[in-house]
Amino acid sequence: MRRTGYLGISLLLILVFGVLTVSGFAAQAAAQAGQARVPQAKTPAEYNAYKAVFDEQTPAKKAELGEKFLTDFKDSDLIANTYTMIIGSYTKAQNWAKVMDAAERAVALPTADDKLKGYAYANAMIAAQNTNNVDKVISYGEKVLAIDPDDLNTMITLSAVIPAKLPADAAGKKAALDKAEGLATKAMAGVTGMAAKATAEQKPQLAQIEGNLHSTLGLIAYNRPDYQKSIQEYELAIKSTPKDDVAHFYLGLDHQAIAAQASKDYQAAVKAENDAKASRADQPTIDDLAAKRAGLEGDIRNSRDKAIDELAIATAIGGPVAAQAKDALTKLWMAKNDNTTGLEEFINQKKQQLSQ
Repeated sequence: MRRTGYLGISLLLILVFGVLTVSGFAAQAAAQAGQARVPQAKTPAEYNAYKAVFDEQTPAKKAELGEKFLTDFKDSDLIANTYTMIIGSYTKAQNWAKVMDAAERAVALPTADDKLKGYAYANAMIAAQNTNNVDKVISYGEKVLAIDPDDLNTMITLSAVIPAKLPADAAGKKAALDKAEGLATKAMAGVTGMAAKATAEQKPQLAQIEGNLHSTLGLIAYNRPDYQKSIQEYELAIKSTPKDDVAHFYLGLDHQAIAAQASKDYQAAVKAENDAKASRADQPTIDDLAAKRAGLEGDIRNSRDKAIDELAIATAIGGPVAAQAKDALTKLWMAKNDNTTGLEEFINQKKQQLSQ
């Protein structure tokens, strides 16, 4: 399944332009565009138009003034700076189509440097993420990392999105998962380093980001499939974000998959025990096989009950995976009880626990 909505927990760096002195805003604009020479307006009209864009605080109006500046002053030295403001304003206004359009125009500028391109691609990646366009998220994200391989926000975003659209072939799938895991692991190291220096106010957000990175690593492991590793990662995730419905959902699927594998092993153990009895094997051999079969019975029940518990929590949270969780939960509940009696009461118990 696809996981979306990372904008709220990622480390977005959105430029905020304040009211500066005449010399101050020109110098800051030059720094933001990564230019060694301070760009200058050629005429008073150009200067006033640019200052109007710079000083405007309303995102939609700022973008509108910026677009007008581009139209009116096509040869301005301030074009790159203006694109930075336009892209940032469209991002703040959550006008995702306009973000991507402006970013594409900005990077096509003959004068566009890596700083402008990186900023444009990073915002375009977030815009693509918010429109659930996985291909564009990956494309823009890879362009950011080509410019800055250590961009933390991009590593967080890409590692989470890559598992949402894996190649069908085994080799391609493995390569994609390896890439996502490498990015998530590197991002985790970066976040951990930030957390060590963070203020008390910053630590909760960083803890949430760590939780989401553990969720990403859990999803990667689930797709390998390495269900035990996936469980470890998702359990770490819910320590930071206890009401992460997706983490609880996948924990349920992990335990369900382990129960399914144990069921196959159980059938093989039953056959081996019956074959040993039929061939009149010695009693110690039969006893060992019986103990193995009984142990697998316990493993199946234990994993099934854990799956039911986690799926009930995911259902109770009521997030985007609630319907899928409820469907999987109902099937397991029926397999255990032969009916759905008590299911709604069980879900309500989880809701009460979550509210405490």
